Amino acid sequence: MGAVSAINMFSLRPGVTAAQFEAFSIELDQPTCLAFDVVESFEVYLVEGDGHRVDVVEIMTVRSWPEWESLRDNAPEFTPVLRRFAELVELDTVSTLFTRHVTPIEEN
Repeated sequence: MGAVSAINMFSLRPGVTAAQFEAFSIELDQPTCLAFDVVESFEVYLVEGDGHRVDVVEIMTVRSWPEWESLRDNAPEFTPVLRRFAELVELDTVSTLFTRHVTPIEEN
């Protein structure tokens, strides 16, 4: 199947600022995720203006989704990440698109 890019979109809890989420992302979430080689890339975008209740878009590419899920759900390093994420994000607003990158065929 190859690498999968998960595009996560979600809203912050009332009273949570973009700066609070940005600090969490930079200081805890991204470094923890990127410390594991299953995670190939992790980009985070704050939505400017009215994003129709989407405040954050994350694009994470992993080499194997089942391997990532197992790691996320079982590695103790993710306990503080998941706890803080739940404090900042309205969990019922999280939606995920699973995608694969379309690459052009190389010509010889």
